[in-house]
Amino acid sequence: MNNYVTELGLNPWIDIRLLDVEKDIETIHAWFLMEYAAFWNMQNASLAETRQIYREIQQGNRMEAYLGFYKNRPAFLMESYWPEHDELGELYPVEPGDIGMHFMVGPVAEKPVPGFTRDVLRHIMAFLFYQKKASRVVVEPDVRNDKVHKLNAFVGFHYEGTIQLQKKKASLGFCSKDTFLNTLQRVIASESI
Repeated sequence: MNNYVTELGLNPWIDIRLLDVEKDIETIHAWFLMEYAAFWNMQNASLAETRQIYREIQQGNRMEAYLGFYKNRPAFLMESYWPEHDELGELYPVEPGDIGMHFMVGPVAEKPVPGFTRDVLRHIMAFLFYQKKASRVVVEPDVRNDKVHKLNAFVGFHYEGTIQLQKKKASLGFCSKDTFLNTLQRVIASESI
């Protein structure tokens, strides 16, 4: 377990590793077929097409895909990317250390685990700041994705307007390490009352 997981009081049952395309692709392809994954625009991709997309991602130098686990079972997908190599980089002034991020939580258990998606996003943010050394995390969620907007605000993202990407109209959001850490302090303070 990484030291920051303990230091920040993150869920110790969550872990993240690089996506192994050949081993993991059937799992994430099944997730893309679920109704709630519509914002990923992957519901019509075959298993072979999904495999090819993620092979290209993992062999390139613009993006990396990771699989997250909960109690050693696949639980979420996370992509990190460099905005200067993405269409997003043409729509705002990219700063050194900016890392873009997408995430999707899979079906983890038959009964929902309270606070699970929040815990996943906290892990992702800590991973990007501590492991990937991000100065700032950048997101561009679909403007219609109300659930993710609430989660993003919870971990410290602030939105700076709306942008038009090729496949969606999106909110442009940023979060610094200090802002993220402050959200954890607020939670710790409120839990100790």
